[in-house]
Amino acid sequence: MDHLDLQVDRGELFGFLGPNGAGKTTTIRMALGLIAPTNGSIEILGSEVRHNRSKVLPRVGALVESPALYGYLSGRNNLRAFGDLLGGVPARRIAQVLEIVSLTGRDKDKVKTYSMGMKQRLGLAVALLHNPDLLILDEPANGLAPAGHGHRRDLPPGLA
Repeated sequence: MDHLDLQVDRGELFGFLGPNGAGKTTTIRMALGLIAPTNGSIEILGSEVRHNRSKVLPRVGALVESPALYGYLSGRNNLRAFGDLLGGVPARRIAQVLEIVSLTGRDKDKVKTYSMGMKQRLGLAVALLHNPDLLILDEPANGLAPAGHGHRRDLPPGLA
């Protein structure tokens, strides 16, 4: 991608479509401040990302490619660990996101026993954990069987 200029308004669902290597993941990484843009700037939720990461990123939930999870922990304990990194998340919120991604019955199993699709759904739960104002998903259907694709449509209003 070159010279990208776009605006996504609250409540909108926006998707990047294009062939492998087109720059979709790179653009998302730039938006999250994981890599610096070669030129220009990125503004999210009213703030320029490069200079205001600590203000912007706590309001953003993201799943970039495959989620980085702790295989030796259960799904629930992964969410607790990520919740601690976010400054603490109530147990009821952990239960809510497990239900949203349909992992309630497998929440006590170690993540290393999860299928790729279950790991992807747990990564989505991590992204939703702090009830973000903006949700950025890169390849959200990666590893999901077609029946699992509906989970993205079942997100609470404003998070899809």
